Amino acid sequence: MFVTKEFTFHASHFLTKYFGKCERLHGHSYKLQVTIEGDIGSNDLVIDFGILKRVVVKHVIDKLDHNHLNDLFENPSAERVCEWIWKVLEPLPELLREEVSDPNLADEMKKYLKDGEGTVSPADVVGGVNFGVRLYEVRLWETEGASVWLRAG
Repeated sequence: MFVTKEFTFHASHFLTKYFGKCERLHGHSYKLQVTIEGDIGSNDLVIDFGILKRVVVKHVIDKLDHNHLNDLFENPSAERVCEWIWKVLEPLPELLREEVSDPNLADEMKKYLKDGEGTVSPADVVGGVNFGVRLYEVRLWETEGASVWLRAG
């Protein structure tokens, strides 16, 4: 089963290896789709959308949104940004494990993630978090009609 969550962020950049109008400073309202693959767990979910959102926002969106991408990348083409996002999110099971152990996790989310004994379990599936999921696809739109993507495999 595949689960996709969409995000937006806004950033400026200029292309350093391009000749034309895109070599000048400009900005975009980017759209990002992150798709994961996994089995449906005993709670009838592959993953809780809220947990996936927390991971992507923490590791990707907070680093890119309202920033100048040239401060982060030598040549911030959509392809290079997408490649970076993939590398950041590829260890998804480990990122999910970090997230469920965050002491700032909302009480209602903690309650949802706890096992029957009231402690966060290291098992492969805890509440809405399936640690057996894997990153399947990252798709990044620079404009409404132009996107790049990476897919597992």
